[in-house]
Amino acid sequence: MKKGVKIAAVGLSSIFLSGLAVAQEENIKEFMKYEVLNGQYVKEEIPVDPNAYLWKTVRGKKVFLYPQISVRLNDKQANRLIPKKKLVEAMVKVAYNNDSIAVYVRWKDNTPSIQTVYDTNKFADGVSIEFPNSFGKGITLPYVGMGDGNHPVTVYLQKVVEGRDYQKVFVSEGFGSLTEIKEPAQIEMKYNEKTKEWTAVFKRPLKTENSNLKAGLVPVAFAIWDGSKFERDGNKSLSRWKFIKLGKYKIDEEYLKYVSWGYPADKIGDPAKGKKIALQNGCAACHRFDDQLTAPQGMAPDLSDIGGIANPVYLKESVVNPNDVVIRNLNPNRHYNKHAKPDKFKAYPNNDMYQWYIEVNGKKQSKMPPFSHLSEQDLKDLIAYLSTLRNWKNFK
Repeated sequence: MKKGVKIAAVGLSSIFLSGLAVAQEENIKEFMKYEVLNGQYVKEEIPVDPNAYLWKTVRGKKVFLYPQISVRLNDKQANRLIPKKKLVEAMVKVAYNNDSIAVYVRWKDNTPSIQTVYDTNKFADGVSIEFPNSFGKGITLPYVGMGDGNHPVTVYLQKVVEGRDYQKVFVSEGFGSLTEIKEPAQIEMKYNEKTKEWTAVFKRPLKTENSNLKAGLVPVAFAIWDGSKFERDGNKSLSRWKFIKLGKYKIDEEYLKYVSWGYPADKIGDPAKGKKIALQNGCAACHRFDDQLTAPQGMAPDLSDIGGIANPVYLKESVVNPNDVVIRNLNPNRHYNKHAKPDKFKAYPNNDMYQWYIEVNGKKQSKMPPFSHLSEQDLKDLIAYLSTLRNWKNFK
């Protein structure tokens, strides 16, 4: 009898483990389909010219970019246009050889905008890509909007400015923290009047002082600026983290399991239950999202389109351990505490309620408490719900 029970238990255990394996395989399959850009290995020198023949032979994949509304900027004119913005669709291709990697980005823009020298109310079209300075097993994803204090990124930027070729390379730890660096990068950007499209090619060494991209799976993210909509700085469209597959290098299986967690998001949990969990845990007191718009603007990141720019595993980590990725909020001094005593210049101090973090021993710590008390299923339901948030039409 005991032997029979033992055999049955082993059988159930095998079924359970095989079920987990199938679920994990489904995660990875979905992740590879939607989030992975296949880099094409070439032996020759990679051209930076977007019109070069090589780029006609490299297969691409569509990448979608959403309005950056997590952090609200001060420009009323630009903010007023955000609810009318459309999803930006870019075609991305990647080629690499033994020494270099190049990323091709093409997107539609019916109103090409060039920043002029003397006009302060005209802004440039532009595009950037970014890579984490460190990534791989045991390293969490940075905030996609130019990194964070614990996860710096290298940003490659090209804008269309009158009279000069505006190319910059920065190391960034979040909004307002760009440090320009010199790096052997090449960028070229061209506009096609016939197709009404911009195309840019970014080329850099596989290995630099700041990052080593010689890996099977390389995180990359994209940003696009539309000058006709007064976009500049943080007013832009953002992708979520995508991952370049470089077939010449082995994929770290543990890292693949990590970044593919939660795919497909609509199957890991119940979004309706997830919304209830969000409301029960007071998320709407600080964040604005969905039909929950009572929180003061700027008190915390706006989550209205977070499902478009954040990967499921990033959402999970932000809920369970918010101190790992602390987002810098811009312009906290626009919120004044008028109940406090003004200084000798009659200026009121900042309202600390709008500061997203506190300083503890010189380190930023999120004001958001960790929600590690959630059960595994509650967490999955919550992430399933957050992943559905892709509507910026109520932004003000």
